[in-house]
Amino acid sequence: MLSIEKLRIGYRGSLLFDDFSLSVAPGEFVVVLGQNGVGKSTLLKALAGDFTLHGFPDRASSGTLTLNGEDVRRIAPQRLAQLRAVLAQSVPNTFAVTVNEVVQLGRYAHLDGAALPFSVDVLVQDMLALAGVAPLAHRDITTLSGGEFARVQFARALAQLWTLDAHQMPPRYLLMDEPTAALDLVQQHRLFATARRLTRAWNIGALAIAHDCNLAARHADRLVLIANGRAIADGPPRDIMRTDLLERCYGAPMQIAGQDQDAVASIFPA
Repeated sequence: MLSIEKLRIGYRGSLLFDDFSLSVAPGEFVVVLGQNGVGKSTLLKALAGDFTLHGFPDRASSGTLTLNGEDVRRIAPQRLAQLRAVLAQSVPNTFAVTVNEVVQLGRYAHLDGAALPFSVDVLVQDMLALAGVAPLAHRDITTLSGGEFARVQFARALAQLWTLDAHQMPPRYLLMDEPTAALDLVQQHRLFATARRLTRAWNIGALAIAHDCNLAARHADRLVLIANGRAIADGPPRDIMRTDLLERCYGAPMQIAGQDQDAVASIFPA
């Protein structure tokens, strides 16, 4: 399990989180929702161990971060990279490298490990296929659209977490900051559906920051609503997709438009 407890983060004189706790278990897909500026990306950085490993001079943070029961501060950076992958909200694509080369970067943390039973190119193609961008393998990344590049980065993160025998290895974790922001409607659902499927197939835990509560509700195992530095709701979508909770989360009136076949309400601003 990836778990953060009693997180407290101050940013330029403002308190973003105070006594905040959150966990992600192997085999589940968690989506975090909240207003712009509420601290969702900061929370993801905290879960990734960024504050513990590097420190940020403009942020004062405290709390306990554990990965599979081990204090992250005791995990060497390379081993941590083998156990959790981060899909950042924004990644520069200003260097003329190929899509294949970007995805191969996901294997960098594993270079001194056991050799693959097949070419790394085979693994790269498999990860690109999972992300729906296999035909782009030899393209220069500077020629890609925003949505294409986002899916290439998704493939890179998957390559970082892939292991030959997932259920014989320690659980791993995928942390994604607004991974669907640049994607069209079909690709948004495809990425979230793939992430959820891999939590089961690969025995990984996945957490995503998102803005579309209806998209999140269709695919997530758990929704976490954040407001005023705290989780105001945490549970399965059918328990969280309520107008009263979402109005507290977003600070705006909401209305129910209907329910899908899974009895999860679709909710829109009133």
